[in-house]
Amino acid sequence: MKARYLTMAIIATSPFSQALAQIDFNGFGSVRASYSDSDFGADPFRYLEEGEVTFKGESLFALQARSELGEGLSATVQLFAEGRDDFDVEARWAYLSYQLNDTHQLHVGKLANPIFHQSEYEKVGYAHNFSRLPTAVYVDFEFATMEGISLGSQFSLGDSDLTLETKLSYGSWDGEVFIASIRNNVPLGFDNLFSLNLTLSSDWWKLFAGTFITEIDGEQVDQQSILPAVQGSIDLALAQGATQADVTTYTDAITWDEKDAMYWFAGFGIDYNNILLDAEYVNYVIDDSSDAENDAWYVALGYRINEFVVTIHTEEQTQDRDFSILNNVQSPVLLASGQRVISSLAFTEFDASGITLRYDFHPSAAFKIDYLKGENTRTDIGDYSIVSAGIDFIF
Repeated sequence: MKARYLTMAIIATSPFSQALAQIDFNGFGSVRASYSDSDFGADPFRYLEEGEVTFKGESLFALQARSELGEGLSATVQLFAEGRDDFDVEARWAYLSYQLNDTHQLHVGKLANPIFHQSEYEKVGYAHNFSRLPTAVYVDFEFATMEGISLGSQFSLGDSDLTLETKLSYGSWDGEVFIASIRNNVPLGFDNLFSLNLTLSSDWWKLFAGTFITEIDGEQVDQQSILPAVQGSIDLALAQGATQADVTTYTDAITWDEKDAMYWFAGFGIDYNNILLDAEYVNYVIDDSSDAENDAWYVALGYRINEFVVTIHTEEQTQDRDFSILNNVQSPVLLASGQRVISSLAFTEFDASGITLRYDFHPSAAFKIDYLKGENTRTDIGDYSIVSAGIDFIF
């Protein structure tokens, strides 16, 4: 990515020494107007309201500072503000890096969580040719960051032009997630998060894949969302003769706390003779719980003409209702209740197709306009279309 850096020197003094450190500043942003003919109120377009143009929903700014501390050590902080959050500033990244050698670099602190292939730079609109990355895959997860450690490596494979990039990460995350079934945010945590990303690339193509697994700290999701929804069914089942053991089997099956979650992805990218072809498939689920298994993908085809890039794409997200977790539940009342819970957490599926025009009118800025049309299984959304126009920039 092209970038211009503003460099300044600061002098830190102490009774014992004076140190000279260089700080490099860069950043990125987007200013975009969006319009939809449907009132969403749910992922992935919670910020859109029917018939209204919004400049807040997809506008954002970020400033990143990096200081070289010498002998391979550096410190990085990224301040980030997004219109949909009233431009409240947060320290999105804050970490130390150490260059172990020419191949390996270690990072420690608050880092990007590499959920899928482009998650680390999902917000940098200038880095891709969409107005927004396909939302079937890039849902703007709340857990886009993590606190932990990562090892990034780059290997040249023999005498060929092949390069293998890897990233191994370990950490945790605590925050809130939006639960569509109750239309509210609920505390959630990821413990013992392990991830591995691989990218094999040549001059004009790349193959990539990755995964992360974690243990869910979902006590509040259970207490605020799942268990209150089924308490009436539990009471009815007990009144009709269900045993406490059957109730325990039932609640163990549908709750999230201390269950394992797995996310994985795979795809490819081609940039050859001004023809651009990209595809990515992802899958994620909280195992042995009422969470639905999510499958999502997108395919994009683009063509570059001087400063212009035209991209068409199609995307889809589906959710699989797995009732097999209820196989050991004996009570008909609890069995029916569990099926309703699973269905309520898997009631949103959608597909969409769109076209985007990118115009690089400036070395550090691109104007984009796009049109997206799709269908959502939620009856209050149904068919929808979105039009947006704006500028993505870096500095």
